[in-house]
Amino acid sequence: MNEYVLAAERTLLGSVLLDNRHYDEAAERLRPEDFAIDSHRRIFRRMGEMLGAGRGVDTTTLPEELARRTEIDCIGGYAYVASLTEGVPRRPHVADYVRTVEQAAKRRRAHEAFTGMLAQAEDPGEDVDEIFTRGISRMLELQSSKDEPATAAVIIPLLDRMEQEHTRKSDLLGLPTGLQSLDSVTRGMQSSELTVLGARSGVGKSAFMIQAAIANCRAGNRVLIFSLEMTQEQILRRILASVAGVPFCSVRDTKWATDHDMAKIHYAAGVVADWPLDIDPSGAIHIDQLTAKARHAIRRNAVKLVCVDYAQIVPADGRDERLRVAAVSRGVTRLAKDEGIPVLLLSQLSRPDKTNVNRRPRLSDLRETSQLENDANVAVLLHRPVDDEEQPGSDAELIVAKQRSGATGVFPLEFNQKSLTFEERKNGASRQAVAS
Repeated sequence: MNEYVLAAERTLLGSVLLDNRHYDEAAERLRPEDFAIDSHRRIFRRMGEMLGAGRGVDTTTLPEELARRTEIDCIGGYAYVASLTEGVPRRPHVADYVRTVEQAAKRRRAHEAFTGMLAQAEDPGEDVDEIFTRGISRMLELQSSKDEPATAAVIIPLLDRMEQEHTRKSDLLGLPTGLQSLDSVTRGMQSSELTVLGARSGVGKSAFMIQAAIANCRAGNRVLIFSLEMTQEQILRRILASVAGVPFCSVRDTKWATDHDMAKIHYAAGVVADWPLDIDPSGAIHIDQLTAKARHAIRRNAVKLVCVDYAQIVPADGRDERLRVAAVSRGVTRLAKDEGIPVLLLSQLSRPDKTNVNRRPRLSDLRETSQLENDANVAVLLHRPVDDEEQPGSDAELIVAKQRSGATGVFPLEFNQKSLTFEERKNGASRQAVAS
């Protein structure tokens, strides 16, 4: 144990005992777990609880509270609390002590992460790729836990961006979705924001995602797709159909394609091969591995958009599906915010009541958890009324059900069954609501 770090912790705790105002300066950067030894963690935690309850903390009240909680012996007794104030400078440099404790905590966590990776690497039963993925995830999490810049340090770059926005030629602030009606109301998928796209089974969630990916690749934005429902080849066949302008049925089974169709498919393949597009081949990939891979790709390959298809089938920790989906939502939300890119997360919607199968979906229909609704900066729902055999037709609606920074509304679309793409409905009236 580093004696210099322990001395900094003691002086920091002693400074709080002598002047409770120092606690806020420390608590802004430190948590109880950041202290090196258990006794200091307990003391700092109880200090916070007492001050939060409006009680003063000193060499008398703190030991009394620790004794009431049967922790006084765990921290070394009354004498240890009293000794913390010994040698504290008249004007302690609390920020320096906080920095020392914080840096030491980060070093311990880095050491623990590397030690864990080493132990796993020596276990022949562990998968090497998973070891790397978990290790990268842990390192990136540690690296991303940095100080938030002060307002003064943010306002100048913000003004610079606002000037650039003011003089831009494009109507978009963010990345395109491939649908003009949606882009017009959202100004595109924004940096650091989560867009949730919800639809019932068979309506076209994956088709929408692929359409957005195509629009961004054409604009030169690198896209990373995690699809747990479709393979790389299945996604690429859909993309080739759209780019080649060939009916998907002729791409799904080229036996029925004409020679002219095949020539167009070959040309499209050459175009798509040069696109900034990455399709992760993993099947059932845990949310922690998914976000780790995404972080790595964002930093290494300058990925601009991450797409995940879809929330309910991404493995995550939790004793039931509601908690697992909530963990997925939190994971991709943190990814978007930490890395400053938009994330498109697809989600199933609950089945409608059989007495009203064509009811327009609502935000509350997002399956399993309200966490998706809470985390989404923008929530878009797709609706295609079904026929008597419960098969979706070509008429479609795009419902912007939530937008934190703008309006909501309903926009008419057509679903092209041949190309599996959504198109703006000609002469279709939209219904837009002004944001409150």
